[in-house]
Amino acid sequence: MQKVLAITIAMGTGLLSACGSSSDNKVQTPQPQPQPTQPQPQPSEPAQKDYQTMIDNVVGDDVPGLILRVDGKNTDFLGAAGLSDIDSQAPMQVYHQMPAGSAGKKATALLVAMLHEASLLDIDGLISTWLPDNILNNIPYSDTITLRQLLNHTAGVYDYLDEETSSDWFTAGIASIGELKSDIDALEFVYGKPAYFAPGEGVKYSNSGYILAGLVMDQVLGEHHHRALREWVLEPLGLIDTYYSGFENELGSSIPGYIWEDGTRVNTKPFYESVGVADAPLVTTVSDLTALLRAILTDKTVVTEEMRDLLIGEDNIVATDFGFDFGLGLFKEETDAGIIYHHGGDEAGYKTSNAYVVNADVAVTLFANCNGDTACIDKTDSLFNQILVKVIKDSQ
Repeated sequence: MQKVLAITIAMGTGLLSACGSSSDNKVQTPQPQPQPTQPQPQPSEPAQKDYQTMIDNVVGDDVPGLILRVDGKNTDFLGAAGLSDIDSQAPMQVYHQMPAGSAGKKATALLVAMLHEASLLDIDGLISTWLPDNILNNIPYSDTITLRQLLNHTAGVYDYLDEETSSDWFTAGIASIGELKSDIDALEFVYGKPAYFAPGEGVKYSNSGYILAGLVMDQVLGEHHHRALREWVLEPLGLIDTYYSGFENELGSSIPGYIWEDGTRVNTKPFYESVGVADAPLVTTVSDLTALLRAILTDKTVVTEEMRDLLIGEDNIVATDFGFDFGLGLFKEETDAGIIYHHGGDEAGYKTSNAYVVNADVAVTLFANCNGDTACIDKTDSLFNQILVKVIKDSQ
């Protein structure tokens, strides 16, 4: 059980892991958030009380609001606590949407796997097959990087959200709120930066790999890949409360997200409404994100075994020294309680935890509308660990 507690990893990569795009497009104004469009689970009374108490005990000044989904054969819980909007004092609701950050990488990776199976691209093809010279000439080793390496973090491409450039990206985004920033805009913060290593010679998490993968898909499809993501992934899987940030804002509305800046609480929602990038594409609900994770790992209709093998097959997992290994869009962690697949997301003002406990056959998603300060991070990480421990204990 002790190793399970190591899963407090942020399951994302830094507070700005969802950002970037073409500056000529205007962001569409979000419409009021719809009521739930999917049947809501009816948890058993004991489970409802236990999990509800856990989230109720955490919300407060440091963590304004939480939403929790626990999805298993014997445990079916959906609950919320605290506030969705501090200014209006609106309560958090289970159907509220927010940016999922790097937790959305699994959707990007799944779409690539689908396009590969449809023979529209080759996941082991060189990115120079698709991308134009004005991009390739600014990326070291671009003539030897494969699409797979971008997705499993072995390409060595500089991360635009690295410490050296993340604040510049955020500053540029704030200065142009209302103008859509997509993958090509994020690449501006990669150009001219040295590679971490030659392709295939190391492993280092890089959001830029997914940015480049998004641009590859655009070239293959002849249009931005958000349409294919909806047609190939979101609609077939019934994820009707999920949309591609920046490109589909008319389909929903995120709750506010909060960070502390110079002693003042700042709402980061306007920034993220202006961003649509393949490394953090989704605005979603806990129910939809849970369903996406479960589908990738267990679905036998939309997600084929060949796709699943590309994403998490034994031969496609990259060993790391981080305590968990890398698949495509997912991490694989060996624990005393068995295998746990996970990948959450950390944004400025939004924190997502998302995991699937294999032996328990339980998927868990936790949303918090805060991030960036120690109190929020520590409390939500501790809570998610407690939830996982309970899930594992209850399954034994």
